[in-house]
Amino acid sequence: MNSEEIKARFGSYHVDVLEQNQTSRLANLYSIHDGVAVCRTLAITRFSQPISPALQDADKQIRAGHSIGNTLQQAGLLMSREVIIEAITPCGQQFSALCAQTVLVDSPVYLRVYRLHAGTEPHKLTPYAIIAEAHHPEHTAVHAGLRSLNDLDASQWQSDAKWSVDALLKALA
Repeated sequence: MNSEEIKARFGSYHVDVLEQNQTSRLANLYSIHDGVAVCRTLAITRFSQPISPALQDADKQIRAGHSIGNTLQQAGLLMSREVIIEAITPCGQQFSALCAQTVLVDSPVYLRVYRLHAGTEPHKLTPYAIIAEAHHPEHTAVHAGLRSLNDLDASQWQSDAKWSVDALLKALA
């Protein structure tokens, strides 16, 4: 899980929900260094509707500001990710500021969009959310072979994936 990777690699892990409504949330997943918060992942989540009854208790905690992966795991739920998009995109001013200027504006950052499924039985996982993430290069390095987001054919994406990418790019700007 992203939260555990951040804590193991950087020594701490925190979630700051920057925006949230009934259908989505924007969260800064960060670590603390010399008293300064450094964003490791900026994530936009679009929650699936309706929420499965098996996920409702965990969903309440998540919407109260808790980590998605940790909360689902602590609730004893199983999860799977269906990666839809992996690409690079330039760092914007807002993302650079969240990263305490440890990522320079216009430098490439790794972007991933995936569907998160969760449930109580492996063969009965239901959609919980689509999540678009931008990662600090020290957390998830940009690797060879990744294409620029601008080079991908967005007309092939489903509407929720397109919405997630657009919302994340707006938050990165």
